[in-house]
Amino acid sequence: MKTVHLASVDLNLLVVFDALVAEGHATRAAERIGLTQPAVSHALNRLRALFGDPLFVRSPRGMMPTPLAQDIAPSVRSILEQVEGVLLGGRTFDPAESTRQFVLGLSDYAAFVLLPRLTARLDREAPGVSIVVRNTSRSVGLSMLEDGGVELIAGNFPEPPSHMREELLYEEDFICAGRGDHSGLEGAIDLDRYLSLRHLQVSMKGNPSGYVDAVLAEKGLKRTVAVTVGHFLMAPMLVDASDLVATEPRRLFAPLAGRLPLRLFPPPLEIPPFRVVQTWHARHDADPGHQWLRRVLREVGQWA
Repeated sequence: MKTVHLASVDLNLLVVFDALVAEGHATRAAERIGLTQPAVSHALNRLRALFGDPLFVRSPRGMMPTPLAQDIAPSVRSILEQVEGVLLGGRTFDPAESTRQFVLGLSDYAAFVLLPRLTARLDREAPGVSIVVRNTSRSVGLSMLEDGGVELIAGNFPEPPSHMREELLYEEDFICAGRGDHSGLEGAIDLDRYLSLRHLQVSMKGNPSGYVDAVLAEKGLKRTVAVTVGHFLMAPMLVDASDLVATEPRRLFAPLAGRLPLRLFPPPLEIPPFRVVQTWHARHDADPGHQWLRRVLREVGQWA
């Protein structure tokens, strides 16, 4: 069994490792922790010798972690946060004085709904605090949280494992939107008329069959999805410029109805709402700064 003498190990190497996991790029990792790029490269060589593993390999997408690096990354992040907690010595978080940076995982939908009010709160309460937003989705959000690439995610995600926490921000329902002068939208829109229209579908995975289609399939019905896009914020512009009709989250279209000549109408069938939550790793539970951020997001969600 290998014996490690901690007195001979520079624990600052773990800070470099954590930054490389988060950034996937030596130069960005160096900027994150205030070192030069050569210093990070030197530290990486020492880490490789310490673990007996390459840890990161170069690829067109940046520095990709090896299986060993992926396995130890959550433990390294937890160790560093525990050290930070000890050094804080139980002090509280003062948002007005803090210069902390939080890294959040949001889809473009969640960013559209939550970020305007969140940034307004930061302007008023925490002008020194900064936010880094990384794009996420239902399929990758929990894994981004697990590997430490983000410290909190907000959106619609599968049920998290027991070592993560989840809190409901709000429930989102659906609304239909079409161009204001769409000839097929005159008068009341019943289910038959709805199914006769050409539809726009938003899918991060590029799947032309989604949540609405599953509800229709349960009734033995099918709509015509003519266009599928991978970004929610494309939907209002495409609807405005075409005869496509979108059935998407209400909070995506309702704020834009006064800026674009859109016609909004309720879906002609019952579509169950979905949950928008914030999710974080249990290791952040007692962090005063993280508690403050979660409280602000909770309050922002109540007004969304």
